[in-house]
Amino acid sequence: MTLRLLHLLFLCLCTGFLEGQVVDDLRLDSCVHMASPGQTAFADVHVRVQEPARWNNTRTSLERFFDQFFSTYTQKKAGGRITLSLLVDTQGQACLYRVQPNSNVRPDYLELKRLLDATSWQPALLNGQPVKSTKVLYILFDGKRVNVQELE
Repeated sequence: MTLRLLHLLFLCLCTGFLEGQVVDDLRLDSCVHMASPGQTAFADVHVRVQEPARWNNTRTSLERFFDQFFSTYTQKKAGGRITLSLLVDTQGQACLYRVQPNSNVRPDYLELKRLLDATSWQPALLNGQPVKSTKVLYILFDGKRVNVQELE
């Protein structure tokens, strides 16, 4: 009986720990305008490309863009990561469609979406032709500044 009670207690503790590790997943409906009639915006997305989409702003780097956006959030000193998923079309227009915060930083996601939807990218290339693709960005808060890692 004692062994069963210990086993049950152990399972309760593990379940509580796992629930504490749940990552929010916010879906933002900002890519609808990229859909062809009768399709979703992701109908003709290429997963494998020869050249991935690239940031296309010569005045500021991608890291500086995010560092400026998050400059007002003092929580960035607490660390953590936010994963952003973008859709980049053949013209280089981007839209933010998914956010996964795993951080104490809770920015205004609608403002972030608005800013990212206005950014310009070099579209991904497949056989020398621009194609629609996705881009995943890890925004890392290290306590002092914002770092950006691009998933290729």
